[in-house]
Amino acid sequence: MNFDNPRILWSLVPLFPLWLLFIKHRSKRLAAFQTMTSPEGYRKLRSFSMNLAIHFLFCFSSLIIALAGPRWGGRLVSEYSSGLDIVLAFDVSRSMDLKDGGGGQSRLDAARQAALSLIEARPDFRYAVCLGKGKGVLGIPLTDDQEAVINLIASLSSDSISAAGTNLQDLLEVSSRAFPEESPGKRRIILFTDGEDTRGTMDGIERLLNARGIGVVAVGVGSLQGLPVPQADGTSLLRRPNGTPVISQLREPALHQLAELTGGLYWNASRESSPAPVLAYLDSLASSRSSLEYRREVPSRQVWFILAALVCFAAARFLEESLWKKR
Repeated sequence: MNFDNPRILWSLVPLFPLWLLFIKHRSKRLAAFQTMTSPEGYRKLRSFSMNLAIHFLFCFSSLIIALAGPRWGGRLVSEYSSGLDIVLAFDVSRSMDLKDGGGGQSRLDAARQAALSLIEARPDFRYAVCLGKGKGVLGIPLTDDQEAVINLIASLSSDSISAAGTNLQDLLEVSSRAFPEESPGKRRIILFTDGEDTRGTMDGIERLLNARGIGVVAVGVGSLQGLPVPQADGTSLLRRPNGTPVISQLREPALHQLAELTGGLYWNASRESSPAPVLAYLDSLASSRSSLEYRREVPSRQVWFILAALVCFAAARFLEESLWKKR
């Protein structure tokens, strides 16, 4: 047996001393009737009184145990679920601050807008959030709490992680570990990035993802022409050793290939505002399997203790009425 709120059981400790005080008080009241009735009548009266006190003790004990939330045993419970778990993986490197994400907004703003539109359209899926820069970080594990996911996405910036550079491979590896091993649903990573990778390589990452049954929906943001990347201080441009400015552009072929090799989908969020293709793809995954799942559950047994308390209380009231009638 285990309890949802085991600390409540400490309330049983003072219950027995209080019960003894109750017995002592009852005994004093009964002593007044000892000279007014026969010894046999007094013994019956005392027996009635003790039974009454015991029933009240069991009544309050049962209520305290019920409040503690007792559970034991096990059973299989059927439930319906979408069967789709999604990790939203965001590239938050400095190149995502460049304002060629479409409509005059930054790449990160375009990624944020695309992610929020997907969550708003499909709030029934479970989501996790991972962030990537020079390394990958799990921001929020898989959860049904859409508000927490939305609040984190709304607060994203290139300062969310202090590491420099971009390592999409590490971001994808961290994202793949966000799925619980026992999760029965299909698994997809939605990667929001411009495809720039300065510290890692995505060669072979598709083999890792395929082995874990994880597909990637690659959401590209930015322009194919690209823009020069500013220094961290924002006062000058980042330059190569030969003095030419570093141009960051959307690496669409690499993202196309990643999505194709993992059985996913590519979406250019800067060019196509509607997420309809992605939603259709996700819906096909969610409906391609039976939505009926089974999980093992340890059921609550509160109701039995509540019923026991009610029975004890009713019996105590009956004994009390009988006691005073016999007076």
